[in-house]
Amino acid sequence: MKITYLTHACLLIEINKIKIITDPWLTGPSWGGSLWHYPTHDYKPSNLPVPDIIFFSHGHDDHFHEETIKNFPKKWFEAKIFAPRFNVSWWENDLKKKFKNIIFLDHNQIFQLDNKSQFQMFLNDRGDFDCSFKIKTLKNCVFFQTDNLMSEKEAKRISKIDKIDLAFVIPFLIGAFPGFYKWDSDTLIKLANEKTYKSLSYCCNIIKSLKAKYTVPYACDLGYLGDKFHINLIHRRNKKDLVEMIKKKKIKTKPNILLPGDIVNISGGINFNKKRKKEMSDSDSLIKFSNEKSNEYKSYQLREKSIKKPHFNQLIKIFSKNLRRNIKNKSKFKFKTLINIKEGIRNKYLLLDFNKNLIEETATTKPANLKLEIESTKIRNLLFKKYPMNFMTFHNGGYECERKVMNLSKNEKRYWSWIYNLDFFI
Repeated sequence: MKITYLTHACLLIEINKIKIITDPWLTGPSWGGSLWHYPTHDYKPSNLPVPDIIFFSHGHDDHFHEETIKNFPKKWFEAKIFAPRFNVSWWENDLKKKFKNIIFLDHNQIFQLDNKSQFQMFLNDRGDFDCSFKIKTLKNCVFFQTDNLMSEKEAKRISKIDKIDLAFVIPFLIGAFPGFYKWDSDTLIKLANEKTYKSLSYCCNIIKSLKAKYTVPYACDLGYLGDKFHINLIHRRNKKDLVEMIKKKKIKTKPNILLPGDIVNISGGINFNKKRKKEMSDSDSLIKFSNEKSNEYKSYQLREKSIKKPHFNQLIKIFSKNLRRNIKNKSKFKFKTLINIKEGIRNKYLLLDFNKNLIEETATTKPANLKLEIESTKIRNLLFKKYPMNFMTFHNGGYECERKVMNLSKNEKRYWSWIYNLDFFI
C-alpha cells in the first residue's frame, strides 16, 4: 500500500493496482468561502491519476466539495463511489445526481477490493451522519477516522477487530465557537485554549483506544483569509501540539506529521517519505499561506459579491418569508434569536421568537438569547443555491454571534438544529 497525503482529508491510496481518492476537496474554499487549504498545495483533479474508487465520508463541504466535483475529469465519473448508507434521502439523492456507479456500505460492512485487500466501513455511533473506514491487506491494517467524532468505546471495538498499524486521526474540532463569538479578549483566549485542550484530549483518548503503532493527524488542514485571518491565531490547528500531548501522556504510538506530497509506503513495515526541505515557523507558514492564496481569495470574494439582486429590502422580505413558513408549525420553546443582516452601513433585524413562533422585522436591535450578524451577500448566495449545506455553510465563519450566557443551552441547540435543517433555496 502507498498513501500520498494530498490535503486535509484527501488522500491518494494505492493498493496493488487499485487507486482510491478519499474526500476530494482540492480546489477553492469550503464552508461558503470561510475555510481554505492551509498549508497550500498544488493538487487538482487534472494532475492526479484517474481513481478506481472515490470515497465520500459525509456531506460536509470540506469532504463532499461541489466545486472540486465539477472539476472532475470525465474519466473520474466512471469510478466506483464508496459512501456510507445513512438511510436519509438527501444524501443518497445528492450522490445519485452526480454519479452512476455508487456502492453504499452499511456499518461494519466489508468490501473485498481484491484477493489481498479489503475495505471496511464504520458509521458514527453517536447519531451523526459521518463515518470512518479501514483498509486491510495480507500484512497491514490502516484506519482512517476522517473527521468522524466517534466514541472511545467504538475506537476500542475497532481496535479489537484487527491490529492497527497506522491510524489517521482528527486532532481538532472546528465550528464558530469561540472565535466568531463576541467576547472580551481574556475570555476569548481562555475559551480558545480550553477548546484546543478538549480537542487534543479527545484525540489522544481515541489514539490510546485504537492502539496503532503509528499515528498521523489529518483532516485539519484549514485556514482563514482576509478579514478573518486573525482567527488562525485563535482556532489553533498546530499538529505539533498533538505530538507534544502524545509524549506528555506517554501514549504508545509514533506520531508523524505529514504535509501535502508526503508519502507513506506500507509493505509489512511502514516508511515515511517526507519531501519538505526544512520546517517553517508558525508565523512564516501563515504569511506564506496568506501570500499564496491572496489572488484566489480576492477572485472568490468578487464572485460572491457579483449577485446584486434582490435589493436589500426585498432580500429581507424573501428571507423573512422563508423563515416564517418554517417557524409556523415548529414546536414551541422559550428562546429568542435576533438576526442582523448587514449591507454597508445599513442594518435590518429579524427577531425570531420560538415561544410564540413569530418573526418580527425591526430597524433596531432587540433583547434576545442569541444575536447573529451576517452580511447580505451571504443571504443572497444562500437563496440562489450557492451553498449546498444551506445555513449550516456559515457554521465556520459565515456569521458573528453574541449570546447572553457562556455555555450552549439546550434551547440554543434546538435553534441551531432547526435553522441548519431548513431549505432556503428559491
